[in-house]
Amino acid sequence: MTKQQNLIWDSGSAYDLFVSLWIIHRPDEFGLRPSWAAGVRSRLSIPFRDVLEHSQKFLYVPLPWIYSLPKPKNAMSALNALEALRPEDRLSALTFGTQVDEGTTAYHKLLLSLDGKQRLSANIEAQLIEHYRSSNTPPKTFARAIFDAWSNREAFGNAFLKALNAYVLNFFQEEENRIIPAQVRALENAQALAKEQDLLALLEDLSAGVRMDWIAHRSKIILAPSFWGAPFVFFDILEENAGILLFGARPQGTTLVPGELIPENLLNALKALANPTRLRILHYMQEGPCTPSELAKILRLRPPTVIHHLHILRLAGLVRVTVSPQSERRYALRSEGINASIQHLQDFLPGA
Repeated sequence: MTKQQNLIWDSGSAYDLFVSLWIIHRPDEFGLRPSWAAGVRSRLSIPFRDVLEHSQKFLYVPLPWIYSLPKPKNAMSALNALEALRPEDRLSALTFGTQVDEGTTAYHKLLLSLDGKQRLSANIEAQLIEHYRSSNTPPKTFARAIFDAWSNREAFGNAFLKALNAYVLNFFQEEENRIIPAQVRALENAQALAKEQDLLALLEDLSAGVRMDWIAHRSKIILAPSFWGAPFVFFDILEENAGILLFGARPQGTTLVPGELIPENLLNALKALANPTRLRILHYMQEGPCTPSELAKILRLRPPTVIHHLHILRLAGLVRVTVSPQSERRYALRSEGINASIQHLQDFLPGA
């Protein structure tokens, strides 16, 4: 199958509506100033704030559901689509999209079986943790949060829609006007690049250093720009042979915090380099790509500690990562990221 047949382009600010929710509840993980993220959350009343915080412990960015929205796929499209669903059906739509495939049928049945249950048993907790999606939420916290929501789907569906409405009204409605032009430009640039590069090289370029070898096993790839997601990628599986991926759409020098003086790419690079362990990681990577386990042995550190440092280096664009079909990750030095960081500093201090 040719590259053109593989690629489907999509866009819409509804993607960033949910990505922004994910990030403002994990500011440290994405290099966002925690005090600013807290300020955004504080615009909501405490009940709405609590509902959204609860949802972000278990509800990933609902890419398949957003893809199914009608154009223009903006915040209002998402709110209208949720409102059109029965309250008890909103969790299923956000979690599984418009259809449940064979791979998720058993999990969906498990979640539906929680309706009306009063107690999270050890057996149910273990089953829920089997489907835990790695994040900064501890597995047991994830299990408790998802149980509380699915054991009363109707109540959660009503509360979540009200809280999301409040989030759009108090923050994202204004943010939408800022990010849509950047999304349009990023989509145009990506489509132009797609005419010159093969699919894997294109995705590595768009993601600032992520090579996703698993893409080769999918017959259809949907790409959409995300202002808030840069430089990371958000991806999910639509069906057995199709995947959807968000690529970064934030221009160089533009920060998530409006009006911020210091470019976040420069700040992230300086933070990443101002640590001896991370400098040692970059030094060892000169010899070739490494897995977190291999680096842990060299550095005599626990793998989670190494993964934390690699995440910071990845945020700064100083390493590239290759994700195999088996989900193994191998990290390598990204020399263009090092050079770009030096250039960002020179641009910020041109008279130095």
